[in-house]
Amino acid sequence: MRLILTVICLIFFCLPVKAEVVRVSLDEAVQLTLRNNLDLQAKRKELGIANAEIKIANRLQNPQIQSNILIGQVRTGNSSQVGAMLPIETFKRGVRKKAAIAQKRVIENQIRQYEHELKIRVMKAYFDVLYYKSVQMIMNERKSLFENMVELSKNRSKAQSGYNIELLQSDIRYKKQLIELNRAKADLINAQFNLTKVINESLTEDMYDTKEPSLFSDDLTILDIKLPTYDIIEAVALKYSHSIRIADSNIEKYNQEYILSKHQRIPNIMVGGGFAWQAKYEGEGNWWPGAFVGGGFDLPVLYTFRPEIDKAKVILEKTKMDKASYENKLKLTLKQNYNNFKYSQQNMNYYKEILEESDKILKMSTERYRKGENNLINLLMVENGHQDILNEYLSAMDIYYGVYLDLMHNMGHDVLLEEEIFEE
Repeated sequence: MRLILTVICLIFFCLPVKAEVVRVSLDEAVQLTLRNNLDLQAKRKELGIANAEIKIANRLQNPQIQSNILIGQVRTGNSSQVGAMLPIETFKRGVRKKAAIAQKRVIENQIRQYEHELKIRVMKAYFDVLYYKSVQMIMNERKSLFENMVELSKNRSKAQSGYNIELLQSDIRYKKQLIELNRAKADLINAQFNLTKVINESLTEDMYDTKEPSLFSDDLTILDIKLPTYDIIEAVALKYSHSIRIADSNIEKYNQEYILSKHQRIPNIMVGGGFAWQAKYEGEGNWWPGAFVGGGFDLPVLYTFRPEIDKAKVILEKTKMDKASYENKLKLTLKQNYNNFKYSQQNMNYYKEILEESDKILKMSTERYRKGENNLINLLMVENGHQDILNEYLSAMDIYYGVYLDLMHNMGHDVLLEEEIFEE
């Protein structure tokens, strides 16, 4: 009995775990990612580090306990002292804090940029799933077509010339199509795994899939992209690009560091005071009580901090030049993206019309073959041409959506969001 229970337990625990397939829309996939992505959660932790850096930059110097205790005959006529000294930074702490605040703004914009790039990755992964679902759908249709060809070849007259050859050719095409179908299934599973990996939720065994069955769905909306004019796109990019915002924050940060480097020449001071006492001469009691005050300051004579000042100035100038260069190249890149989008959209629409015409030709050729009006070779040529058009149409959709994602990446903004920027 114990052996039977052991075997049952082993079988139970060794059963393969099958992930549940969860179908989500594109918006749901994006929201899941922004809410639960582990990499993004780790990235957001940098804000806590930045807040700590601000407090560190605004720190006060700790006081120092100092003493001067005299021992022996020297204590008569000289005082011993115990007190505290407080170092004070002059015109440095506030500037250092401003630089840390600017660095926090850099991190905030970097997190927003990471969120934006993560959204683009989700959109690309979501599209890839739709793409391979479309490929699998096409492969299934071709499988049915070749299966039908085999049946048509069998039903033709055996006395007809080339009967056996056509039957073998159709059977080979059918079996090769089964191989292509298996490849399409594997590609689809890989795309679903990639979408799940991009979403990157913790403690989940779910496999994410698209709600839409393919790119040929009538209710598909992700390809319905209507861009504003180029002038609006450029204005949005120059105002809302995360890269430009990061550059602005870096300029502010390095400007404060440049000011701080010059303030290093301002002497820091020390003030202090405490209790003092002096031993009396013999026969006059034990000691005379009193107090002392003191002070001091740095004297930047041997080292004037010139290298730090020059370095901070060069970094500031370089950061400004980098921003100007980026803005100049960004305008050219946006124009490229905009033109590529416009022409890829036209090409996709052309392929859609061509595909409809090719589908009609394939149906007519199949019917003619069924009636014995043409041979298998002619039908295969028509089918191959139709397959090429299908692949080119899918490729055109892939290029079209990829160009749109490139435009989103370079803008640093989702141009399809309805915000006040389009009314400015």
